[in-house]
Amino acid sequence: MSPNNFSKRKKIRRLAFAISGVVVALSAILAYTAKNYPDQNHPYYSGSYAVGTPEPIETLTVVSYNIGFAENIDQAVSEIREIKSQKELDIVLLQEMDEAGTKQIAQQLQLNYVYFPAAIEPTYDKNFGNAILSRWPIVDSHKLILPHKSLSNRMNRIATRATIRIHGDEILVYSIHIESVFTLPRFREDQYTAVLDDISPEAKLVIVGGDFNSFTEADAEEIEKSYRQAGFMRASKDSGYTIVKYGVKVPSDHIFAKGFVLDETGKMVEATASDHLPIWVTLMQK
Repeated sequence: MSPNNFSKRKKIRRLAFAISGVVVALSAILAYTAKNYPDQNHPYYSGSYAVGTPEPIETLTVVSYNIGFAENIDQAVSEIREIKSQKELDIVLLQEMDEAGTKQIAQQLQLNYVYFPAAIEPTYDKNFGNAILSRWPIVDSHKLILPHKSLSNRMNRIATRATIRIHGDEILVYSIHIESVFTLPRFREDQYTAVLDDISPEAKLVIVGGDFNSFTEADAEEIEKSYRQAGFMRASKDSGYTIVKYGVKVPSDHIFAKGFVLDETGKMVEATASDHLPIWVTLMQK
């Protein structure tokens, strides 16, 4: 074999190896890239499992729980039932859910529900989104796609929005899950204020709750400032931390309310279904 032919074959092998490396890298990236659902109202899941017509109420109890990747659903149901044993559950906001877990919780707690997935989460390869459950009729629902995709897996974040009718009063409710601190601060702000931009000025009774992924109390106070300027109170403020990361107690989950006064707030510190703790607030209409 001539030196020229040998050199050419060597270059071809190097090029083949380089192309193979690029293909492997692209395959890995695509495997970790989320499949987003860009349609505002699709896919959509709902069910009506509430029993009977609730009596008029003086207070409204709202629970928010990020059940990590919709695992440990049986344990989560048990924990929410424990809260229910102490006070009536009116509205439950869930994050990191899939359709099967949401339906199971709604059926076992006898609640109506709506659920929208944001995307197919690539690590667990299943739907990933937010749900709103209620013992009251849900008369309208939509998916609000939040601005900016994840910098890591390009996944959308969303807020699930529903209108709940309670004896003639309509309450606008959002279950939200925004990006973690591993993104630009401006992106996170754009996401949690997108809900405020979505609220009609005519809406008098509004609840926004979920996982805001605030890592420090200073982060939480920045979010609170934006919502306070829009007429909200941080109803769950006294519930404190909801997750422990790297030994640090993190105030990640919050419930904001407009048109209500706070009666009490709390969390289930002994919960184990998720890395998050469920929080709850009891509200009275102004």
